[in-house]
Amino acid sequence: MITIKNLHKEFEGMKVLKGLNLEIKEGETLVIIGRSGCGKSVLLKHIIGILRPDQGEIVVDSQHVAKLKGKGLVKLRMKFGMLFQGAALFDSLDVYENVGFALREHTGKTEEEIRKRVVQALASVDLENILDKKPAELSGGMKKRVGLARAICNNPRIILYDEPTTGLDPIMADMINELIIRLRERLKVTSIVVTHDMTSAYKVGTRIAMLYDGKIIAQGAPDEIRNTTDPIVRQFITGAAHGPITDKGNG
Repeated sequence: MITIKNLHKEFEGMKVLKGLNLEIKEGETLVIIGRSGCGKSVLLKHIIGILRPDQGEIVVDSQHVAKLKGKGLVKLRMKFGMLFQGAALFDSLDVYENVGFALREHTGKTEEEIRKRVVQALASVDLENILDKKPAELSGGMKKRVGLARAICNNPRIILYDEPTTGLDPIMADMINELIIRLRERLKVTSIVVTHDMTSAYKVGTRIAMLYDGKIIAQGAPDEIRNTTDPIVRQFITGAAHGPITDKGNG
C-alpha cells in the first residue's frame, strides 16, 4: 500500500532522514520506534504530504505523493486519518465541529450527514454526549479519543498515529491501545503508529520497525524485536542508559 524509497530530509543543515526505505502492507499495523527527535514524526508528515522530500519518493496506492498538488493532494489525504501528538484539536471549536472538520471542509455532505458520521465516530471511541464541549473542558485521555474520532470520521483506509499514548497514565494508555486494535479489526484499516512506548508497540503492532540515524535498521514481528540480539535495538527496547546509542551520542 505504501512504499518509501531512499528518503532524505534535512533541516538547516541537519540531516534527519538519510536514505530511508520502508514498505507498509495493506491491513497491517506497523509500529515505528526510535528515540525522541530521530525523525519518526517527520516520516509521517512525508507520507501524508505535509513535508516534501529532499530526495527519494513516497508512493501511496500507486500515487507519488511529492508530485501531487492542490485537489490531487487533498483527495489523497482523504484516504488518511491522523491522530496528532497532543490531539491538536482546535481550541475555538467544540467537539462536534472538531470531529466533523474535514468532512465540512472537503466534502459536499449535508450537515445532517456530517452529524450522523460525527456521532458514529464518537461512539466508536466510547464518547457520547460531549458534542458541545470545548477542548479545554476535556481530560488528556478524552482529547486523544476526540482526536481519534476526528481521524476516523471520513472512513479512512490508512490511520497515522503520532505518539498516541504520550502523556497518558498507564490505564488510559492501554485504553487507547485497545481502541487502535479494535479500529483495525472493525474498519480493516492500515495503521502506522509512531511511538517510543514499547508496551504499546508490542501490544498494537503486527510489525515493528526501528528508525535510527536516519534509516530503518531493523524490522520484524513483535516477538522478533523483543528477542533481538542487535545491540542498538536491544538498548532502545530495554531502556538501558549505556550502550551503542548513548556511547555514539546519536539518536
